[in-house]
Amino acid sequence: MNLTDLGLVLAIQQRCYPPAYHEPLTAFENKLRQAPHSAWLATCAQGPQAYLVTLPVDEAHFPALHADNWHPPTQAKWLYLHDLAVDPDHRGSGAGQRLVEQAFTHARLLGLEGLALVAVQGSQPYWARQGFQARDVAHAGLREKLRSFGDEACFMVRD
Repeated sequence: MNLTDLGLVLAIQQRCYPPAYHEPLTAFENKLRQAPHSAWLATCAQGPQAYLVTLPVDEAHFPALHADNWHPPTQAKWLYLHDLAVDPDHRGSGAGQRLVEQAFTHARLLGLEGLALVAVQGSQPYWARQGFQARDVAHAGLREKLRSFGDEACFMVRD
């Protein structure tokens, strides 16, 4: 994914999430500039299918939802799956699964411990099927960031 793809990304985002989860263009631009090799757009002959934005993070460097001022840590611990969206017309195509596996491969190449995410909108069972496990959060800064995702937000990790 690159900056010229963001119109496609925003269109998919609007079809997948309620308005409270719509991140502004500036938030996507910030993340792509800070981690330019950690975001992907899945396409097919019919057009864009899905996207995944990931970020190298540690407990103190998670972005809050809608944040446009994120910076990576000096030494990342996980590759954070910040935003995965599959266009409703392409659900069941395997595009989301392929993007998650791309991220896992990327995390391995970076020497990270694994993948991390914040499950929202009742998605915890989906992520559990992908090998993620819920984790308690001891770090105060990370707990604060989780609150920006809503009361049902669940921190999960795949080692």
